[in-house]
Amino acid sequence: MTTATATKPRRTQADRSAATRAKVLAAARDVLCAQGYSGATMHAIRDAAGMSLGAIQHQFPSKAKLMAAVAAEFAAYRTQIYTGAIRRGTTPRQSMENLIDANYQMVSRPEMAAVLEIHLARRNDPDLDQEVGPSARRFDRRVRLWGHMILRAAGIDNDQAYQTLQLLNNAVTRGLTVEFIRNPDMALIERSVAIWKAHMLELVFGP
Repeated sequence: MTTATATKPRRTQADRSAATRAKVLAAARDVLCAQGYSGATMHAIRDAAGMSLGAIQHQFPSKAKLMAAVAAEFAAYRTQIYTGAIRRGTTPRQSMENLIDANYQMVSRPEMAAVLEIHLARRNDPDLDQEVGPSARRFDRRVRLWGHMILRAAGIDNDQAYQTLQLLNNAVTRGLTVEFIRNPDMALIERSVAIWKAHMLELVFGP
């Protein structure tokens, strides 16, 4: 009697390409987080990914394009998380609270530190700025629209005040990301976030 042996289907070229891309992005993120932008050379990323430089450059012809892909991937992830957080809110205040909570959950993620390194490097790298800028501006516009949508639902019409709060919130988020890199004490971060969140909600919605 013979038994049929199940054969594992061969991966398509698209599957192999996607797997390679994901591996390179993960390696780039880890090197950025550990060594900063200057340390995230294509050779360092090659070593972390365990593949040839040619294979990486087939997916990402330049460091700027690779960095832009890292930033875009994290922006897509944040968009998914934030959208879900807003939708779970049954009132405008709850939606805003959920959005704030979701945002500060990003502080401890390695992608947040990696993307912060990328954005800081844009100042002195025109090629990087050209690659990263458009998607970064799209994400920022999306966040502003979410905030305006929540405020309108609450009957609040003060765009200038919201833009000021958003700028402060961005500064606090980035500052806490740096603090987490220096001292990864999540309990301390969470206490700080609770204080800032309470102030933000009171400023927007009142006591």
